[in-house]
Parts: sequence; structure tokens; C-alpha cells
Amino acid sequence: MDPTILAVVDPGKIRAMDCGAGLLADTEMIHEAGPTAQGWLRGVTVRQGYSVFLSDVSHLDRSDYFYESRDLLKLHCNLGGGSTISSGNDESECHPGSFSFLVQPDGSIKKEVAPPKVRSRAITMICTRDLLRDFLPGRNGLPSTILEYMRGSVAQFCHSDAPLPVPMQSIAEEMLNLRPGPMTDLMFEARALELLYMGLQQLAGWSAGPDLKPHHRRKVQQVRDLLHSTEGTSLGIGQISRAVAWNETQMMECFKQVTGMTISAYRQRLRMDEALAMLRTSQRSITEIALEAGYEHPGNFTTAFKRTFGFTPRAARSPCN
Repeated sequence: MDPTILAVVDPGKIRAMDCGAGLLADTEMIHEAGPTAQGWLRGVTVRQGYSVFLSDVSHLDRSDYFYESRDLLKLHCNLGGGSTISSGNDESECHPGSFSFLVQPDGSIKKEVAPPKVRSRAITMICTRDLLRDFLPGRNGLPSTILEYMRGSVAQFCHSDAPLPVPMQSIAEEMLNLRPGPMTDLMFEARALELLYMGLQQLAGWSAGPDLKPHHRRKVQQVRDLLHSTEGTSLGIGQISRAVAWNETQMMECFKQVTGMTISAYRQRLRMDEALAMLRTSQRSITEIALEAGYEHPGNFTTAFKRTFGFTPRAARSPCN
């Protein structure tokens, strides 16, 4: 069993699943069933030194978890449900809709507390130092803590997060919804490697420009939450800046620095993701979905959709896509 799997679960708690052949069929499945939580946690070793954990757990009451560090890097895509993590006197928040990294001294204990009545959905990527060295021989632009980890064991607990970029969120959602089977193996492996690549790109971006103050990051999260709301779909840039009480120019600069996208591009990607979900889960016509996405002409919608995903709306409904 890969050490990146053992970083999250005790071997005695792993329940094997008989789902036929394939990568996902060989998944280590841990059911979170008990008085405080219901749901599942699945661990998949993509390649030696790199595992991905997928989880969907509803916390009925406060849930406390304890993990021993095994000198690994953790990249976390939080799709819903926040928690508090701590080690010794260090404490940090995992916000819903965020992307974060965590490193801590080897052998130290991380405590994670999930509040009651929260559904936690997440994907966590766990990497060894050797894998990162192979993937990132140049190591340009990474945060100093990551560089310290790549040189050797870190001396202190370090956790940092930012809003989860929409492309990463889309990939994470897709991975959570994949089902075991030989036809999905290539898709899962490709998505897992793509998500890791995008995560490392995000980390490089965090140190590429001037560091943002914490309250600016919180403001970006407010803008992001507004864009995800029904109210925010029709607001212009000026209206958004007034809604969050932020200078318009500074808001746009900080938003792009954190998410890697302009506000307009971010909103456009949200519309395309919603359109893709409707194409796959409903019987509505492409014309209806185009109108819902804000396009009066289906041809313009098809062009924008293909530019975003690389395939047409009609192809999105194919079982093979």
C-alpha cells in the first residue's frame, strides 16, 4: 500500500470494495459511518508517491479527527463544508470553496474539527517529496514553505488557502462523480494528474506577485460567493464592487491575482459549467440551455462551449464523453 494512502487512514479501517476491474475498483474505501458522521472516503493511488482522496461526508454532530504527519505535501480542494485544523498551538481554517496546501513536521499530529450539520465534499491530493522533485526540477515560483519541504523536512506547521479556481472545481466535481469501471480509468488518471498540475500552478502564482493581505483574500472570497449566488448572475462590475464595499480597480486586480481569471471570465466559466451539468443531467434542448446561459443564438453558445471544453454541446451528451 502506498505511503500516501497511509497518511490519511489506518490500514485496519480500510474496507475493500469488489467493483470489478480497473483503477477505481482497486480503491481503498473507508466508510464514515457512526454516531457523528455518515458518508464515504475513497483513496486512490494514481502512481507511486501520489494518491487522491475523495470524500463526501455529512457531519451530524461535531467530528474530531487526528492524523499523524508522514512528511508529505497535501493539496486540498474543498467543494463544500468548512473545518478547523490545528497542530500544537497553530490553528487555521479550511474554508468552503477553497484550495489550500498543508505541510507539517514529520511525526506531528494534525487535529481536524468538522462542525455539526455540515456536508463536507472534498478532494485531497497527497504527494511525496520525490514525486515533486521529479515533476518540478526547476522549482520556480513556489512558496518558500514548499521549497523548504522539497529540500527536507519542514520545521513548522504551515497551511494556506485561497478561493478554488473554477476549472479546478469542475475537475474535482467530475472526479467525485466518476464510478468504478475500466472505461473510467484513463479519465480518472488524466483528471488526477491535471488537477495536480493546476494545483502546483496555483501555488506558483501565489508567490509570483506581491502577497495579498488576509482581508483582501477574504474580499475575493466575498466576490466569489456573490458570483456563485443567484443575485450575482446579473450584477455588473460596479454593482459587485459596491455590494462588497471595495474599490473597483483593486477588486479586479486582487480577484485576478487570487483566481487567475478576470471576474468576467470567471462568471463565463460558471455559466459554461452550469450548461454542461444541464446537458448531462436533463432532457432540455440545447436551445433552451443556451438561452439559460445568456445566449440568444445557439450557434454562439456552441462556439463558446467548444472553446471552453474542447467539444460541442451535442457531444457532451454522448455516454463516451
